[in-house]
Amino acid sequence: MWNVLWGFFGRIPARVLIALVAIVLLLGGLWGFTYRLDQWRQALSSAQEDARSAHELAQRQQLVARAWQAHAEHLAEVGARREQQLEANQKALAGKRQQLERIINDDQTSKKWADHAVPDGIHQWLRQLAASDNAGDGATAPHAPLPDPAPAGTAGHRQYPHQSGSRLVADGLRTAATANEH
Repeated sequence: MWNVLWGFFGRIPARVLIALVAIVLLLGGLWGFTYRLDQWRQALSSAQEDARSAHELAQRQQLVARAWQAHAEHLAEVGARREQQLEANQKALAGKRQQLERIINDDQTSKKWADHAVPDGIHQWLRQLAASDNAGDGATAPHAPLPDPAPAGTAGHRQYPHQSGSRLVADGLRTAATANEH
């Protein structure tokens, strides 16, 4: 077979044969280079797509981070306002308590009134007023003064209505009968 090939190529001048071999080698090299170039293009395209995806992901993550940061700042502001409001409420409550203590302890008229007994007639009238308001019809019945069944004096009054005890009526005031027991 070599003889056939050598015989065939033996008729072709050496320069042409060398030129043909060089052209075949160049074409093979060019084909290899274009194949490798195509691989590089695909790798570059894939890398660019990955970079684009990573950039989009980074932008989304930054957007989410900004949203969380804004939410955290909002919560911090709400918490600070709540703390300020709570502090203001506590100061106001402390002021009201001090004012009440000052009124109870310093004002002789208020002290006498706080130590004074509540008459049975007033107590009954308050109970009737509460009962008529709890009827649910929205109308208030006219209230006539009630007679005080107990005679005037310490036995006919409710003493220390602000103190709690075991025998209290529904509105928190002691009856005349229990006022002397304590």
